[in-house]
Amino acid sequence: MILTGRFEPGDRIPAERVLAVELGVSRSRLREAIKQLSLLGMLVSRQGGGTYVTSMDEVQPLRTALAPLAPLTAGKAGYWRDIMELRKSLDADAAAFAAERADMADKARIKAACDACSSAFLSESVDMDAAPTRLPLAKLDARFHMSIARASHNVVLYQIMTGLEGLLESSISDSLDTLYRLPDVPRELDLQHRRIFDAILAGRGDEARAAAISHLVFVEDQLAAIEAASARQRRSTQAFDHLKTMQEARP
Repeated sequence: MILTGRFEPGDRIPAERVLAVELGVSRSRLREAIKQLSLLGMLVSRQGGGTYVTSMDEVQPLRTALAPLAPLTAGKAGYWRDIMELRKSLDADAAAFAAERADMADKARIKAACDACSSAFLSESVDMDAAPTRLPLAKLDARFHMSIARASHNVVLYQIMTGLEGLLESSISDSLDTLYRLPDVPRELDLQHRRIFDAILAGRGDEARAAAISHLVFVEDQLAAIEAASARQRRSTQAFDHLKTMQEARP
């Protein structure tokens, strides 16, 4: 019922007695199913009573489980690459599944997210000195990928991707800030998103998978270049500071 869209995120599910009759199961069996779906993060009980389909902006169990990794990934160079390795695999699967399973509501949701990215990417690329808006760009970018994960109709895949997306953002926020300001990168990201969406819309799973992988390889290459440039700048600064200190110490 959740995956087919009968119950949307934020909806309250019917009372147990109603659902048990509709599904033709005992209330004890229904309670066990609700418990399992709650553990997966699909359902959540709220204060005041009632069980609801988890909203997209609510804290997911996997996010909580991954939270201890955030300080580690933020403090050590290179951990973002581990995240990207998983992302390339998961995003590719999500895009392929979405091409096979997405319904009209899913496709409309992906299109809306893609259009929002386009508007932000292209306006940002025109005025590179505009007021800082890169964090919202990162959020819009993530929303596009999460809309595809949701359209895969695989809740476990969606949960994992949600957790990894937050972990990636927290680990390389400075690099993401730079990424969207590189010349021609926003426009290229927009074109890549369109290729993924077009393949999903046409139901071409292999093409959607290939487009998703190509997109993330591009992002990974750009982030690696940003990281290398930043490391080079730090080495240069440290070297000049050391030389200056030595010169000042001379009699």
